[in-house]
Amino acid sequence: AKDLIAQLKARGKQVTLLSGDLHVVAERVAEQLGGMQVIAEVLPEDKNQKIRELQQSGHQVAMIGDGINDAPALVRADVGIALGSGTDVSMESADIVLMNNELLAVDTAVALSDRTLRTIKQNIASSIAYNIIMVPLAVAGMLTPLIAAITMPLSSLVVIGNAARIRS
Repeated sequence: AKDLIAQLKARGKQVTLLSGDLHVVAERVAEQLGGMQVIAEVLPEDKNQKIRELQQSGHQVAMIGDGINDAPALVRADVGIALGSGTDVSMESADIVLMNNELLAVDTAVALSDRTLRTIKQNIASSIAYNIIMVPLAVAGMLTPLIAAITMPLSSLVVIGNAARIRS
């Protein structure tokens, strides 16, 4: 957990410990894990409300949980992450289930999602650029049908090639 928190902080993510434990215990755990905001002494049924409050204040929330009491909050969170060793209801409620219980996989998921969104934006921009340049040229008769026929699939290949880079 300590390594994960350090990596998330290095990515600029805000980390909060949401716990039903006594505030003094939660603060001690947070300190041992590298420091973070603490919301403690929260009843299981109130975790969902705390997530909602964070979202209403403009935060996107990812929640990691493993128990029955975490299930409503996992559903409420923008991204719910359950541990594979957790309860069935928490795994059913989550968007992502860490089957190996390796918390560092959360950082991998964050990195993959960031890269995927960046690639989607690049592909949209490249498609728009193609259409802004090539369609008016074709309408104006400045392109031969052969050039238009060649550039259209090339545009698609650029998008596909860019998307394939996510795997590397």
